[in-house]
Amino acid sequence: MPKSLQVLLRDAHAAVDAEVAAAATRAGFSELNPGHHVVLRNLGELGARPSEMAAAAGVTRQAITKVVDDLERRGVVRREPDPVDGRGVVVRYTERGLEGLAVARRRMAAMEADFSARIGADRWAEVRIALEILFPEHPKTVRPR
Repeated sequence: MPKSLQVLLRDAHAAVDAEVAAAATRAGFSELNPGHHVVLRNLGELGARPSEMAAAAGVTRQAITKVVDDLERRGVVRREPDPVDGRGVVVRYTERGLEGLAVARRRMAAMEADFSARIGADRWAEVRIALEILFPEHPKTVRPR
């Protein structure tokens, strides 16, 4: 019996995560762990409010705050006053955090180049286009049709 779509997507996600984590460790970012992904995947290069990250990740703001506390202690992110709402904060990458983000992006680009070489550039482009059409939004925001 062929793998279900859910298993295929889970396995792809796990493979990318494992490769990025290994690259981060090799580059000196061994302090990062899978529990940090809830913030790192939803932070963005320009930063984000904890409430925005919580909504995108489908977790509570308190869960995000706990992870941000840990990442801040590790020197990966910092909190800054929210320029729009003085009562709030925006979480941003530190220089070290941006270096880690660059490591992750380079590894993902290398993986895509490998996929392209393995199945052909045209076929890989079709896979990407299909995924972008099927999943144009964050999974937490996709509404059933």
